[in-house]
Amino acid sequence: MKWIAAFTVGLLLAVASAQAGMIEDFAKKIASLYGSHEEAPYEVTREAPGYQERTYSPKKWACTRRESPNSDVMESMFWRLYKYFSGLNEEGTFIYMTVPVTTEYRVLDTTMNQYTMCFYLDEKHQSSPPTPQDSEVFVENRGELVILTRTVGGYFETQEHWLEEAGKLAAVITSNGEKVSLAHQYWAGYDAPLKFWNRRNEVWFLKRY
Repeated sequence: MKWIAAFTVGLLLAVASAQAGMIEDFAKKIASLYGSHEEAPYEVTREAPGYQERTYSPKKWACTRRESPNSDVMESMFWRLYKYFSGLNEEGTFIYMTVPVTTEYRVLDTTMNQYTMCFYLDEKHQSSPPTPQDSEVFVENRGELVILTRTVGGYFETQEHWLEEAGKLAAVITSNGEKVSLAHQYWAGYDAPLKFWNRRNEVWFLKRY
């Protein structure tokens, strides 16, 4: 997303201007953003034509939630969670970046949506997550999640990109006799902005029994 790229540029400039004692801390943050990442564990439970079913085990995620007519609020949401991972918590604990970053999208009515963005808490911090200092950040005990999804490449920079993919995936799923709701979906991103090839984006629909 463009705002993630802007954040990255700002972070690099901060590194260049930082005093010697701060450079190591900034380097750690850059490595967290661009290095390999621990991924939320799941099992592929079924392969269907054009998509797959996955089961995500119950885990803790750090989240923040906003209601808005559009996704412009996602930039500030990402910053809140990134600061929490960077040590803005009661324990001052640094957490390396994980994947995916998920945004749960719910249509509340014709004029308002709800966005819940979450970072997966790595296994090291699952049993005792750091306590958020920001009142708008909370730790969610996410239960088992059974989803229908597929992986697509490219850059997803706007809500329109996600909803376009959601419509295409929903058409594939419904043609196979399953039902999903376009009013409730998850957007999952896996890549730093400067990764140009083999990018991974996923819309998740909850499986309807």
